Amino acid sequence: MNKRPNQEPQDSAFKRHKDSHQTDQHRRQAPPQHTHRQDRREQHSAQERPRKEVDYDPAINQLPPSDTAKADVPVYTPFTVAKNLPPLPEILDPNLVESPFRHKSHGYDRSSTVADITYERLEFLGDAYLELLASRLIFHHFPNLQAGSQSQIRELLVKNETLSEYARLYDFQNRVKVADLETMQLEAKNRGNKGLNKILGDVFEAYIAAVVLSDPEHGFVRAEAWLTALWTPKLLETQETRKYRNPKLVLQQPEGADPRTEYSPTAKADLQQRIQGYDAKLVYAPWKASVELKGDQLGQNRHFIALHLTGYGYENKLLGKGEGKNKVEAGNWAAIEAMHGENKPIVEDCEQKLAVLKEAKKKEKLEKEGQAGGKK
Repeated sequence: MNKRPNQEPQDSAFKRHKDSHQTDQHRRQAPPQHTHRQDRREQHSAQERPRKEVDYDPAINQLPPSDTAKADVPVYTPFTVAKNLPPLPEILDPNLVESPFRHKSHGYDRSSTVADITYERLEFLGDAYLELLASRLIFHHFPNLQAGSQSQIRELLVKNETLSEYARLYDFQNRVKVADLETMQLEAKNRGNKGLNKILGDVFEAYIAAVVLSDPEHGFVRAEAWLTALWTPKLLETQETRKYRNPKLVLQQPEGADPRTEYSPTAKADLQQRIQGYDAKLVYAPWKASVELKGDQLGQNRHFIALHLTGYGYENKLLGKGEGKNKVEAGNWAAIEAMHGENKPIVEDCEQKLAVLKEAKKKEKLEKEGQAGGKK
């Protein structure tokens, strides 16, 4: 049978394929010949390469000079505030009075460099001041809060929803100068408008910056007093709603305040000392399943604990319920509810019964000791 041109014998083709396969396998198994030599060269080169010297002074000297006076940041000092809505701090520099409300889309005098300061520029600085002021408030007044809780509370104070709410308290929405503002206000009135809320939040931050910039000596202190007064009711609200409730976020309770709103980490131990004993038992158990929170509390859980009493003539009597970020905290809230809620008379009655039992046991013990002494 005649072979076609260029056709190799079958055994020759098989041999070539086998040799090629062995060569490829050898290439996969053996590392590249230059690898180790290249590593040694790179290592040797790194050893010989001199460390780059950084000249900090010349670098600082190349910074463009500041065209505004920098405000002093003082140590934290206590202060008093008005009972009602705190007055808006004044912007002392006339050139900055309108800047927090002016957007670059609105016409202004381009021949003036001062007029070029819009709320977009000021917002950049105001945002930083806002974070610092909120951090100082939390750090100095709630030193026992853990870092994670501090961040959560700070986020509540500085988030855009909070700032736009404050901006409306001071009627900022009627002072903003931005293109299409009337359309945005109409949309916000009819169905809500995140764009307008974002603008109001930025304007509020810009106003903070203008207050500080316009008064380098006292502007920071004035802004801090103002914001602390604004923020404190928000902190109280978090305690009352228990949304961000934290045992260590406890504000001073006014005289006559409901004791059920003040957390005590020893509540369970206090109640146990008052009424548990002589076959009386306090049982803490979930009254519904724990839930994982969502939104700005994503990753956190909420636990629900009920407290029941057996003893003193009661059988599995519900004394109180509590909720918290863990079972211990929820149990303490349940004990607080028991001691200060509608079942407070039951707790007080059990406490009296326990005192009588203790006195009777003490008397019985003394009598037995007396009888034993007499027999001797």
